[in-house]
Amino acid sequence: MSVSKAAPSRPNRAPIVFAAALVLMCVIWLLGFAVRISLNQDTDIVARAGISRVLNGGFSDFRETTFLILVAVSCYVLCLLALRRRFRHDFAAAIGGTVLAGCSMLPAMPLTSPDAVHLAADVRTFWLQHKDPTNFDGVPAKFDDPVANEVRVFRNQPSGYGPLAYAIGGAPIPFAGDSFRANLLGQKVMGGIFLTLTALAAGLLARRLGQNAALVAGIVGLNPMMTWQFPGDGHNDAMMAFFGVVALGLVIEPGWRLRGAGVVAGLASAACKYALVLASPVVAAYWWPRYRYPLAFLAAAGGGLVLMLYVLGIGPVQNGALGPAGAIIQTSPWRWLQLWFDTGSQGNDRLVVASYMLYLFILGFIMIYHRLETKTDLVAAVGVAMTFFLYFCSPGYHPWYIVWCLPFAALSNSRWLMVGAVAFTLTAFLPILALNWQITLGDAWHIGNPVEWSTALMWLATAAAAYVGWRGRDWTHLGRSASTKAAGPKFAARQRKRAGA
Repeated sequence: MSVSKAAPSRPNRAPIVFAAALVLMCVIWLLGFAVRISLNQDTDIVARAGISRVLNGGFSDFRETTFLILVAVSCYVLCLLALRRRFRHDFAAAIGGTVLAGCSMLPAMPLTSPDAVHLAADVRTFWLQHKDPTNFDGVPAKFDDPVANEVRVFRNQPSGYGPLAYAIGGAPIPFAGDSFRANLLGQKVMGGIFLTLTALAAGLLARRLGQNAALVAGIVGLNPMMTWQFPGDGHNDAMMAFFGVVALGLVIEPGWRLRGAGVVAGLASAACKYALVLASPVVAAYWWPRYRYPLAFLAAAGGGLVLMLYVLGIGPVQNGALGPAGAIIQTSPWRWLQLWFDTGSQGNDRLVVASYMLYLFILGFIMIYHRLETKTDLVAAVGVAMTFFLYFCSPGYHPWYIVWCLPFAALSNSRWLMVGAVAFTLTAFLPILALNWQITLGDAWHIGNPVEWSTALMWLATAAAAYVGWRGRDWTHLGRSASTKAAGPKFAARQRKRAGA
C-alpha cells in the first residue's frame, strides 16, 4: 500500500521581494535626492524651489533624475506585488516602509514647489502674529519674521488652507525656533506624519471591509509621488485626506451616533482644506437612497450658487485664497483649450466655470445611478467622484492633489479605479520633469511645448491603465466573492428603496 506524499509548498518570497524593493527605494530617496539636493543648499534656492535650479547640468541631470524616478517607481510596483501575495506582518511592513521612505526624503529641499516655505510662514502667522493667513492682512509680506522674510513666491498672496491645518501645522514651532530650515523641516515632518496616518487609516478601514489591508496601505503610503510631495515638498493635503478617510470609515456605519462622529471628522477634513466636501453629497445619497433625485438637485443648486458668487466676484470665494481652484494651470488638460482658443482672461473664467459645471453633472450622475447598496459601494462612489474631479474637471490640478482620491480609490475594491489612480500618480512625474527641464528638452529633442505634450501623455496613459484594469483579470485579491467580481463600475437602478448597511 503506497502512501502519496503531499507536494512540498513553495516558499513565499514576498517578504524578501518587499524588503529588497523597499531598501532600494529608500536608498534612491536618500542618496539620489536628499543628499544631492539637501536643505543645506542655499536658502534662496530652497525658498524658490526647483530641482533644476540645483541640478543645472542640463540634459544629463534630466536623464539621471528620470532614471532614478523610474527605479523608484519599479520598486513601488514590486512592493505592491509582494503585498498582494500577503505575508506575515505585511500590514506592519507597509506602514513601517512608509515611515522609512518618508524619513529618507526628509533631508531634501522642496524639490518642485515653494508651497512649504509659504506654509511654514503661514503657521507662524497664525500662532505668533494671531492673524488669518487666508486674508491679505496675513500675507508673509506684512510681517518682519525670519521665516516670512524667506518667502519668495506668492509673497503678497494669502494662503488657501483651513484653520485646523494651521493649528496642527504649528506643532513644530516650539522645536524649530526662528530657524528657517528648522521650520521648513517641521512642515515636511508633518507632511510625512499625516501621509503615514492616512495610509494607516486606509489600511484599517480596508481590514474592516474584508480587503487586503497591507496592499491598500502600501498603495497610499509607499507611492513615490506621495513621498515626493509630502515628506519631500512639505504639502499638508494629507491632513485633509486623513480626516476624510476617518470620516468615511464612520459614515458607512448604520448607527447615527457613528455617522454623527463621521460628520465631525468630515468637518475636520474641511477645516484643513475644503476639497473632500466635493464628494459629500454622495454620502447623503447613500444615507437616503429614496431621495437621490432631490439630493442631486440640491447638490447642483448649491454648487451653482458658489459658481454664481465666483462669477459675480462676491462672497468668500474671492478673498484672495482661492488659488488654483480658480486658475487654469499648465499641467491641466483645460490648458489645451486655453491655448487652442486663445481665451484671454474672460475666457479663462468661462473655462473655470465650465469645468465645475462638468463636475456637478458627473456628481449628479454618480448620486443617481451609482450602486450604493454596501459600504464598499459608498467608498467606491467617493473614489470615482474625487478621481473624476481631478482627472476631468479640475482646472488647477497639481500632482499632490491626487491624495484627495488615492485612498478612496485604493479602498474601492474596483480594479479599473485602483489601477487608474495608481497610474495617475506615477505618470504625474512626466509634467514635473518637463516643467523643470522644458528648455533642455526643447534644445536636446526639439520638442515644442514639452509640458503640454507630457500632460497629454499622462492623461492618455492613465486612461489606458484604467482600461487595462477594467478588462484584465482579478489581480487584487481583496476578498471579493465570485458573484461580485465584475470588473467595471457598478450602477444601480433609479431610486433604490434602501441601501444596505
